[in-house]
Amino acid sequence: MTKFFVTSGLILFISTSFAFGWKDSLDVNHPEFGYNTKRAAILSAILPGAGQIYNEIGYRNFSNKKHRAWWKVPLIYGGLGACGYFFYHNNKFANLTRQEYLYQIDNPNSYLDARFKNYPKDANGIAETSLIQGYTLGEVEFRGYDSYANKRDLFLFAFIGVWGLNVIEAYVDAHFVTFDVSEDLSMSWHPTILAGNNPGIRLAFDFN
Repeated sequence: MTKFFVTSGLILFISTSFAFGWKDSLDVNHPEFGYNTKRAAILSAILPGAGQIYNEIGYRNFSNKKHRAWWKVPLIYGGLGACGYFFYHNNKFANLTRQEYLYQIDNPNSYLDARFKNYPKDANGIAETSLIQGYTLGEVEFRGYDSYANKRDLFLFAFIGVWGLNVIEAYVDAHFVTFDVSEDLSMSWHPTILAGNNPGIRLAFDFN
């Protein structure tokens, strides 16, 4: 569990630093609303979904905005919840299998947990190979420590990945809150002087 909290803290630190370090290529902060795109990322880094709610409040301050952000919050917590559950499940059985293995080393031809009593033992009365690598009986597969530990680590990184994507999504979506999506597009052209004092035509698009 220590590894889990250390890694989670690290990803939060990196995400927050990343949000602070990004420089907007477009000035999308609305002076009247006081909207800040980096704040959306920081909020989601601290509490998943908080940045999406912040964006939702931002969208509702503009009558011409039809997009919504609140519906992403259940998806975020669904992903985090699923990853968290499978991490807990596999971590629990990885620890149980490890305890069983250590117990059988000190107590050959015995078992600590009845769930492991059918794991094949070697000549020394220890289910060393089957507890570590697992075994198959007919069409039923009984997993060992390696399988539980690998799946535990996989879901740990998946949890961190969902958390990180939640931060990135909040930051990217925040740019669209005040971004001008008006369909009023005009085009104009006029004569101009190019490099080398050569005459030419300048074409300009105006977004209003």
